[in-house]
Amino acid sequence: MDDFVIILLTFYIGLIALCCWALWHRLRGRYYAGLNKTARRYFRGKLSDAEYDKFAKSNVGSQQRLRQVAMSKFDLDESELNELPPVCLTGYCFDEKIQSILAKEGKDRKWRSSVYQVSWLFFSTEKVCVYQYTLNFRRNEEKRVTKEYFWKEIVAFNTVDGVQITGVKMGAKKIIISPAMLRKNGNDAVPLPKTLNVKQFSLVVPSNQIDCAMPNDDSFDKTLRGMKATLKMKKEG
Repeated sequence: MDDFVIILLTFYIGLIALCCWALWHRLRGRYYAGLNKTARRYFRGKLSDAEYDKFAKSNVGSQQRLRQVAMSKFDLDESELNELPPVCLTGYCFDEKIQSILAKEGKDRKWRSSVYQVSWLFFSTEKVCVYQYTLNFRRNEEKRVTKEYFWKEIVAFNTVDGVQITGVKMGAKKIIISPAMLRKNGNDAVPLPKTLNVKQFSLVVPSNQIDCAMPNDDSFDKTLRGMKATLKMKKEG
């Protein structure tokens, strides 16, 4: 009788463990729903930072091709770009208006997301043109934005160090921290950041602005100083 009870208890414990594992596996799958296979490997910790960077850049395509597309959209000619050289900003996007971005801090301490963005800025005598291409690795969704602003309506060119996040749960307007990060210290919980250590460029106009992902380094600083100086000259002229 005792043996039978032990067998029965073992069976039920095993059944409960199996159900818990199945539930955990299903919930974990929600994090990766619709995610590109290669991106999924990265966020599950099975692809290196460098490999993911190469994948992301190759999927958005050539910067020069996007430049030609952008110039065609604005009907621009090279001779019109006489204020400043065109600027190309690239980087991982953490815009919470995009649903369910998956985020992960790499071994190099740089944050990466499941959305990659390329923005071209063109500067003519009268206006600034912005062409933005965003590729979301969930369901490979693409978004293209074109904006034109007269110099005198631009309030500022800004960069922000650190993007605040409002949550880490699945759902609209939430950034999701990769489950791989939550496990990286074994059983110890990883503190969830309130601010991601990434940079973001903003072109600000009255009551609105357009945000652009950018490299998380100082490579844009000199160009930004030139843009600000030109904007000041235009507004004073």
